[in-house]
Amino acid sequence: MFENLLNQFRIRQFIAGIAGLLLGLLLNIASDWLSGAGNFMIPIVAVGFVVALVVNGYLWLRRPARVGLQLEPPDILDEAAKPEKARRGLIVFVSLYSPQSKSSASSLKLEERVEAAKSKNYKELDFENSNLATTVKAIIAHASTLEHCWLIATISRANESSSSLLYVPALIELLKEKYRMHCKFHFGEEFAVTIDDDALIFSKTIDIVNRIFKLGKEEGLREKDFVVDFTAGMRSMTLGAILACLDHDRNIQMIGTKYDAEGRPQGPLFPIIFSFKPILRE
Repeated sequence: MFENLLNQFRIRQFIAGIAGLLLGLLLNIASDWLSGAGNFMIPIVAVGFVVALVVNGYLWLRRPARVGLQLEPPDILDEAAKPEKARRGLIVFVSLYSPQSKSSASSLKLEERVEAAKSKNYKELDFENSNLATTVKAIIAHASTLEHCWLIATISRANESSSSLLYVPALIELLKEKYRMHCKFHFGEEFAVTIDDDALIFSKTIDIVNRIFKLGKEEGLREKDFVVDFTAGMRSMTLGAILACLDHDRNIQMIGTKYDAEGRPQGPLFPIIFSFKPILRE
């Protein structure tokens, strides 16, 4: 990118120099013309000067602009505000399941976790006391209006137990049975990111998020009816989600909490919706 900017700057410098040279020649020829010589050169040099000015002006208008950010005050989905601020469409990430130390599932062996996931035994997995608690909160916060929810999980080709997609059916079972969620859940390999390297995960995430927005349009959802929660997932997935939403109609969401004096999480979880748009400036 820097090399392209440098090349454009050099081209503009070169054409500006040509325009200055032609202007000097034009003035010299005009001086000769006034004295009776060089009249045939004036039209040629004048045309060349005008062309140089036009080209330089075109390149100047096409010069890269700096990108700024206009951030609106975030919406906090507390209990009182949920019905007004809840969305019809939601995109969330599903991290690889890991129970907290206080969870009843912490004593489960890996094989037992996998078996519970395959049998959709959400009670045994105790999702609310795991790293997926933020994903549960991100979804149920929009329960009053939510119609479509896309869950972007991860896939490990080398080891099924390392795929977060394995736990999605059990997670959905929890949302349907305990929280009475009636929205349509979309998941599967077509909405999953293969665990590879951060560069590929990043680009794959952007592709999936953009594709979901198109699918949402087919379901009658406008982009501003959506929110994309980036709390869970890998760091490259988080970055991909945010950059995919660089449009003023696409909002992002994060699950927040409060902290004590020592910076430790404390208190209930709550969704925060951020509305922003990029602005071009000189």
